[in-house]
Amino acid sequence: MRDRYSEFTERGAEIIAIAPDTVDAARSFFERESLPFTSLPDPDREVFRMYDVKSAMISLGQRPGLFIVDKDGIVRFAHLGFQQWEIPSVDDTLAELDALS
Repeated sequence: MRDRYSEFTERGAEIIAIAPDTVDAARSFFERESLPFTSLPDPDREVFRMYDVKSAMISLGQRPGLFIVDKDGIVRFAHLGFQQWEIPSVDDTLAELDALS
């Protein structure tokens, strides 16, 4: 998503990454990876619980979740993976955005 961030903003979308970590750890990761989008640190996993994104030993930690939320706060697309690498591709995510417009 980092390398194709402009394709999201061209569609009027914004990426917000929820990080299950402290502010300092999230900032360090985002700076190290040169991520252009916003990060919301969630060390107590409050947002993760709101969206039913689980953390489990069997999935080697935090399970991935990807949500498209419209300007009214309505979830228009949701994907919850079981393993850390199970996340929709950028092409699939952009196609979901295009289908909503």
